[in-house]
Amino acid sequence: MPTTRDRHAPDDRPGVRKKLYQPCVQSPQDTLFPTGVVVEEHGVRISSLLPDGPPRLGTRRSSATVALDIGPDAIVVLQSSGTERARVRRAIVHPLPVGLVVDGEVVNADELAVELRQLFAEHKLPHDVRVGLAHPRLMVRMVELPASLAGRDLDAAVRHLAGDLLPVGLDQLVVDYRRVGKAAGGGPPQQRVLMAAARVDGIDRLTQALAGAHLKAQSIQLSGLAMLGALEHPPLAGQAILYVQAGALTNVVIAEDGEPLLVRAASAGSESIAAGLAERAGITHEEARTHIAALGVRPAPHHGAPSAVSSEMESAVALQVREGLRRVVAEIQSSRGFYSARPDARTIGGVVLTGAMTTWPGVAELLREELSLPVLPAGRDGWPDLGTVSVAPERLDVAVGLALAADSERPDLRPAKARAAEFEAAPNARVAQVVCAVAAVVAAAIVYMVVISNQVSTGKQRLGQINSELVIAEQEAAALKPFADFAKQTLDRRATVQQVASGRFNWDKSLRELSQVAPGDVWLTSAKGTLSATTSIEGGNGSGGGLRSARTGPAFELAGCGKRESDIPRYMDRLYSMSGVEEVGFEKSERAAQPGAATSGTGAGCIGSDSASSFSLVTYFEETPEIAAAAALASGTAAAPAPAAAATAAAANSGQTTPPAAAEGTQPAAPTAGATP
Repeated sequence: MPTTRDRHAPDDRPGVRKKLYQPCVQSPQDTLFPTGVVVEEHGVRISSLLPDGPPRLGTRRSSATVALDIGPDAIVVLQSSGTERARVRRAIVHPLPVGLVVDGEVVNADELAVELRQLFAEHKLPHDVRVGLAHPRLMVRMVELPASLAGRDLDAAVRHLAGDLLPVGLDQLVVDYRRVGKAAGGGPPQQRVLMAAARVDGIDRLTQALAGAHLKAQSIQLSGLAMLGALEHPPLAGQAILYVQAGALTNVVIAEDGEPLLVRAASAGSESIAAGLAERAGITHEEARTHIAALGVRPAPHHGAPSAVSSEMESAVALQVREGLRRVVAEIQSSRGFYSARPDARTIGGVVLTGAMTTWPGVAELLREELSLPVLPAGRDGWPDLGTVSVAPERLDVAVGLALAADSERPDLRPAKARAAEFEAAPNARVAQVVCAVAAVVAAAIVYMVVISNQVSTGKQRLGQINSELVIAEQEAAALKPFADFAKQTLDRRATVQQVASGRFNWDKSLRELSQVAPGDVWLTSAKGTLSATTSIEGGNGSGGGLRSARTGPAFELAGCGKRESDIPRYMDRLYSMSGVEEVGFEKSERAAQPGAATSGTGAGCIGSDSASSFSLVTYFEETPEIAAAAALASGTAAAPAPAAAATAAAANSGQTTPPAAAEGTQPAAPTAGATP
């Protein structure tokens, strides 16, 4: 099985003399470049990766390092023995008050520092920590770059890609990456690079909390990659494996042959479920956490004994957990769809389920049904001995993965100044820096003197030659000016065409997904797609009325009927699973007239059931800058209807819910958790 784990770690045996080097950046080809020679244009740290990755926990693991998984609900701490037969010395789950960490990001650094200080003081833990990081704002993207790029060239390419993909300056980002093998297919050789970028302000709040607790971060790694390292399953031939950690957040990783190709964190999880239950039942957030963990979606039988929780509370918990699982499944399916859009994507052969939510009654079974994938066993054979630890293994996946990782594991999202502090801590390294700087200054001075001397000796001879060449060049430029004007006009027209082409919206894909998400009890009578709120279509107004003008950007204005009035909210939920949907607006819903009553309202136009209800919705898609620019160019002109919109509306009127594209291998979207198909 291919691996990227580092098998070369420093020798920590007593009596072995360690040689200290000046601060350097190590390229994938093991070439060392002194950092004092190159001046970066932006304050962002890029570290190239070694071709190998982290070893398993063994003789190189130090007992002075603690794995720290900071989540919205709790801090999970794990300390291993660091011996050859490694075992876990301590595993602690320390609950956190609400509001210190939100969606995986540190919000209140001072209060979190207090919690960390108390935790480490109470259990007398070492102060060197490895920290896991996961939140929705963390960008992790797989990119393909020429295989010839390496070292500082690869650093620069990844840095500029991060600046292009995120709407912030490079000085506001911490960027790192790791190589994950070669890209398949013909053409020039390409290498796959997993790039991670985080906002500096979020990382600063985390490091501020650690510093306030007198902790030193040895590394800040992706929680999803730590989970993969802890649960790595033997690869499936020609298939990918889906890893899902359903906890306070939802971590999703898709791996091929042990290499991660998709890493994503979503805010859907136990904390959002607990917040919803606390608001619905009028209880505290801590009580809601206890109830959902104890009851899940299938409360345990009472066996004649009185229940400590009322039946109303059990029903509220089951309903809230099912609603939360529906969002978790939607995030997982969205990640699967993003991965499947790759031209070289493999079939997902199974799923590894873990996380605190999988220990709740009935949750693991419900996730298995909704994902419709074989459940693979979690690969915990390489774990250190847990001994008498009472914490469930599902809570320790990230912490164990951090403990198993090598010191050089990447991506490492520590700020650049923290990385440099490791070298500055050694006195010999400071001396090496001074010597290197002095040598560089002397060499630069010698080169400067030689260059200036040569320039002075040849300057006068070149002056006359340059003047004659200047006259000739001016004459040639005057003769070529008409051609330059023509070339400029050609480039301007090409730029206009490219701007219009880049603003096209993928109506074909959206229409296919629109036909896939409709349940059998809902049919459409009208569907209109517009690129912006000001776009007009020949043939009359859309179904959304004034609601369409509430947001700019592409949108579907939908009108149709549901066999039952309860089908309409379910249909709105399914619309959110379409790619790029940001919001679904509800215009109106009217029930059909009862038999014998006068027909009035849109409900009277629904054929097929006396209880059918008509509805009007607007589905808003994400508006990219390119689409906005294209809409601005088309402002004030009549736009043609969206491609195949009329055909889709006709198919919807006839009750067809599966488009012709399904016969070509397109899989309809799975129903969300808790919904009746």
